Amino acid sequence: MDWFVYFTTCTLAWSFRRLPKRLTMIIGSGIGRLLYIVLKKRRQIALDNLQIAFRDVLSDEESQKICRESFINLGKMGVEFLRFPKLTFDNIWREVTVEGKENLCQALNQGKGAIVFLTHFGNWELLALVYGALIPNQAKAIAFPIKNKRLDALLWQYRQHLSLELIPRKQAVRETLRALKENYAIGFFADQNAGREGIFVDFFEKPASAVRGPVTFALKTGAPILFSLDIRQPDDRHCVHISPPLALETSGNFEQDVQINTARLLKRLEDYIRQYPAQWLWMHNRWKTEPDADWQMKRQERQDRTRQKHEQ
Repeated sequence: MDWFVYFTTCTLAWSFRRLPKRLTMIIGSGIGRLLYIVLKKRRQIALDNLQIAFRDVLSDEESQKICRESFINLGKMGVEFLRFPKLTFDNIWREVTVEGKENLCQALNQGKGAIVFLTHFGNWELLALVYGALIPNQAKAIAFPIKNKRLDALLWQYRQHLSLELIPRKQAVRETLRALKENYAIGFFADQNAGREGIFVDFFEKPASAVRGPVTFALKTGAPILFSLDIRQPDDRHCVHISPPLALETSGNFEQDVQINTARLLKRLEDYIRQYPAQWLWMHNRWKTEPDADWQMKRQERQDRTRQKHEQ
């Protein structure tokens, strides 16, 4: 089965690279619509997430429309990914514009490396090529291997196509520290559920387990941290946004600082999701891990203190 999946993927990639982009986007849209119909469990997760995020703001019809468009974006992204070998250091800019390259340069000019908080938004896979082309041989990203070894090798090859290097998750801490010392930009996809190892923050006003890594590294190393995502345009070109370095809040309480600054980054993502709701990966079970009762009680106490300050 692993060999069959790998062979099928290679065949599709070969085919898509020989078709006009406009036609492949039509095919990708069709694949996304098919996935919306077939993947019933993921569709329901997406609809449940939309209900959590937007509550009574969206009607059932609006939620279904956003959910379907999110699947369509996923289908297009898959086709674009298989066309990655067609992109070069020169022609990638026909497909992509970048807003905020100067922010990345400003961060790297400090000589401490840079941490880039990445999100599953637009075509997030394209970010590997964009950063590899923006700062050749100076960008790395944390990657998670998959069980199908042949397919995993192919995915790594495509992601590293334009000089970006991947860091296996098992080597993340050591290799990230080394890379920051060598003034690399390190990408972390940090918007998904982090399980019990994560830190709980409010996301769309509901507690969510978030990845500690980006803010932890920034606080411990002094490396600037930036927020970045890709936004698909109506013509299926892309615009990559890179924020200025985030001014981290520090109180002397390390755990509290990680929580506060992680929440600020996720709030920025939340603002983009509200603006482009169909471009986020809703079919991931984002709120799967729930905090314990003690955390909930402390959260309620914080909210009560904030409310009292406003009333005064």
